[in-house]
Amino acid sequence: MENTRLVLVEDIFPEIMVGAPRPMVFADEHVVYLSYYDIEGDVALVRFEHCFEFKMGMPGEDQLFNSPYSGLGLVNFKVHTVVNSPWLDELESRYRVITNFSRNVREYIHYIFAFHDRTFECVSSGYSVQKHTGITVKNLLLEKTWKNA
Repeated sequence: MENTRLVLVEDIFPEIMVGAPRPMVFADEHVVYLSYYDIEGDVALVRFEHCFEFKMGMPGEDQLFNSPYSGLGLVNFKVHTVVNSPWLDELESRYRVITNFSRNVREYIHYIFAFHDRTFECVSSGYSVQKHTGITVKNLLLEKTWKNA
């Protein structure tokens, strides 16, 4: 992690609600949907394209200092990208999932969303973002993912 650094992502993803953003994930073999409440109480829906791998789990805000990225400026309730990601390097060296062709065609990025009780991470080559009002995180995921199934 010697050359690894975090970059705070601003003005792209809706700001994460402090307290109970209730993140949920729905995934198939190519696309991962992440949904959460934003600071306005609306629901953010992020669709990650060409997602090689994702994880959601520890640490939460109380244990963020135990993250391998904490010394690099990991901030609660914020979104970051990881430059020179060891996870991306591991995926390439272990599975050869990012061939020279796909690396030249797509830029794969390691994203970190630091939520209240959990952290979401993924390696993806693209995303789209939507905001929705008057619907729950769960119902939005069910509505959007079943329409696309």
